[in-house]
Amino acid sequence: MSKPMRAAILRIFILLLLVCVGAFAWESARNAKMQPVTGQVLGTVYKSYIIGYKVQGQSYQLETRIGVVDALTGLGLLTAGATVPILVDPEQPYLALINTGNGRYGITLAFVFLLLIFMLVVLLSAMKTRLAARGQ
Repeated sequence: MSKPMRAAILRIFILLLLVCVGAFAWESARNAKMQPVTGQVLGTVYKSYIIGYKVQGQSYQLETRIGVVDALTGLGLLTAGATVPILVDPEQPYLALINTGNGRYGITLAFVFLLLIFMLVVLLSAMKTRLAARGQ
């Protein structure tokens, strides 16, 4: 692999790493003031769940889709009446999210996944280049 290619790969890696750190910092700050409550699945609409919850005596509803990671852990098989952990901003109780790792840090996980794919492609490319060099 040539020096300019290595430099470009290193820059892309550093950029993706900085985006991951920035996304984590933003999501951590956003989630810091949220409080856990228990919600109840009211029903489904297409591929979304409608979850009802109460904050300070008021009823609210959250319509959300379940992420791939959450679906693999069993959260994708919810039925009406099932309880769901929710995080709610007490100052803005209409802002809520599902209290799981994927729900709290969904953007960060997406960028980490992209970073892992990038690293895998670079690793496979390097291995292919070394194998080609040995064959000549």
